[in-house]
Amino acid sequence: MTNKYILLSFFLCSLSITVSGQQLIRPVITGAPFLQIVPDARAGGMGESGVATVPDAYSQFHNPAKFLFMQEGAQGIGLSYIPQFVGYADDIFYANAAYYNKISERAAISGSLTYFSFGNVDLEEEVGEQIITQGSFVPNEFALDFSYSLKLNDRFGMAVTARYIRSDITDSQGNTTVQLKTGQAISADVSGFYTSMPFNQHVNRWTAGFNLKNVGSKLKYSNESGFDYALPTSLKLGGGYHIATSKNDYVSFYAEALKYLVPATDDNRNIPEDSAIGGIFNSFTDAPDGFSEELKEVILSLGGELNFNEKLTVRTGLVTQNKDKGYRNHVTFGVGLILNNFMFDFAYQSPISNYINFSQDKVVKISISFKFDKPAKMAVVEPVGEVLN
Repeated sequence: MTNKYILLSFFLCSLSITVSGQQLIRPVITGAPFLQIVPDARAGGMGESGVATVPDAYSQFHNPAKFLFMQEGAQGIGLSYIPQFVGYADDIFYANAAYYNKISERAAISGSLTYFSFGNVDLEEEVGEQIITQGSFVPNEFALDFSYSLKLNDRFGMAVTARYIRSDITDSQGNTTVQLKTGQAISADVSGFYTSMPFNQHVNRWTAGFNLKNVGSKLKYSNESGFDYALPTSLKLGGGYHIATSKNDYVSFYAEALKYLVPATDDNRNIPEDSAIGGIFNSFTDAPDGFSEELKEVILSLGGELNFNEKLTVRTGLVTQNKDKGYRNHVTFGVGLILNNFMFDFAYQSPISNYINFSQDKVVKISISFKFDKPAKMAVVEPVGEVLN
């Protein structure tokens, strides 16, 4: 097996998607796909919905502009952990730590650190008809990002994010046919969030959001040609509707769509050599079967959440994609428990299609967040007269 195909194996493995008996048609292949793994258990329980959900400690990944709609002075941390991807090696894991601080009524700062480990990998070389062990190493990737968010009016705000990515998934040994190296890249995000009503009013409301993510340089694993991989640039759009039931209860529904802004491979799995900006535009017109094939690349997320007295939440959702492009077809479940300034979340994802190997695509996510600000809640204003939608 050549070094190039070893790289591709790592990329596909890190998505935790296995399709059994299904040949993908011109799939989108990128470097560092760990950047699109949803880290937190709250979104993980709602079909990976997050760009338009109510603000929380994990908004740094989904949409940092949501921090603008927390109460002034709010700050906290969120820790998320995926202990293993069931069916793969037991030592594969993913971790994310995030921090946010609403520094004024109109501004917020935030950041996060993400680490993904492929576990211990044995290095082997084929010499004649013998396989000789050359040692082992632990491939890993991490990303560090910072965001600044600004509220443009009472209902809408935007955020910009800068990110550094390091991808150490090759063992740079001198006995390889191509000298490989650690891949590094930088990227930027632009996101926005809208709410139809202020969050200090217990009323029905609409929310909407977007996130243009990972626009940046390519990961370069060798000085030779053919080892450059685009980042998983993507655009996610979403909306939500929140129904205020009793005094402190909510029922929320979400629908979101994500499309990778990276040209797909050709019929021979050759990776396009477009620039980052050129790839964004070409990603809408590169499919040989036209717009219908472009739509097959879209990943849809549907989610729902019941919030009982801001103490207990129950969630479920669905994430789905056409079988020709990856066939993400999973149902998700989750629960959350709030104790003063602590929030504990748990989520479970399971495939629901015969095309997917059931023993390999089950994921457990665990998250915990803590608010540094006082537990006193934002003053709730009950509207006079008819509740506004």
